[in-house]
Amino acid sequence: MMSVILRLKHWQVFLILLFIQLLNNFSYTDNPAVTQACVTAGYLLFLSMLLLYGHQLYDYLPRKVELSYTLFVLNCFLLAAVALVALVLTGKPDVHFTGIYALPALYLLYAMVHVVAFPAKVLCSAELKREAKAAEYVGTFFMIVFWPFCIWVLQPRVNKLVYYSQPVLE
Repeated sequence: MMSVILRLKHWQVFLILLFIQLLNNFSYTDNPAVTQACVTAGYLLFLSMLLLYGHQLYDYLPRKVELSYTLFVLNCFLLAAVALVALVLTGKPDVHFTGIYALPALYLLYAMVHVVAFPAKVLCSAELKREAKAAEYVGTFFMIVFWPFCIWVLQPRVNKLVYYSQPVLE
């Protein structure tokens, strides 16, 4: 069964992303814990949207294209876990690393770039019916970075792929 997210219209996904953005920017001055919980929830919802797109679009890849799906899922859950641990330990969803602790933070930076790049590469690879090169999906990558505005271009591409293609993996 296809995921509903791939068949949504662009304006529907825009409203979902707008809600997530509102959560990320929510501020309640009387209770900072509520603010931090909303910001973390918005971050986790954004990660879950990327995970859903990457997971569902992966089924449309041609058989000859092999992308590291396991690394993508691992990075998604790692970023979610770090955000939750940071919220529980510090009361804030963001943490500043210095010294030797900056090394794991560099991996987290890579993980965030990979989590955004994976759905972009999967979409372009499914459209091209071969593995997309970095130059071919860099535009889609930046469209995902600026998602609330670029969903008006991205979602019709996803809808077209889902409408005209059959998933390879069932």
